[in-house]
Amino acid sequence: MGQLTIYLDEKTQKKARRAAKREGKSLSRWAREQLNEAADEGQTWPSGFFELLGCLGDSDLEPPGELPQGADAKRESL
Repeated sequence: MGQLTIYLDEKTQKKARRAAKREGKSLSRWAREQLNEAADEGQTWPSGFFELLGCLGDSDLEPPGELPQGADAKRESL
C-alpha cells in the first residue's frame, strides 16, 4: 500500500480529526475515503444524496400556486 504525506495547518488538522472521530474511523482511513471519493471521476450524485432520498413524506410537498401573468420580471433590452 502506498503512503502519502500531506501538510495541514492546525485548524484543518483539528477539523479532520473531529470528522474522523465523529465517524468512528482512524484519521488515515477517513482521509483515504475522502480522497477516494473526491477523485472518483464517475461520481454524479453528491455525498449523502441517497441517505436523504425519500426522507420527506408526500404530504410535506405541495405544488406551487399559479402566479399572475404580471409577476414576470421585465426583460432588459439589448
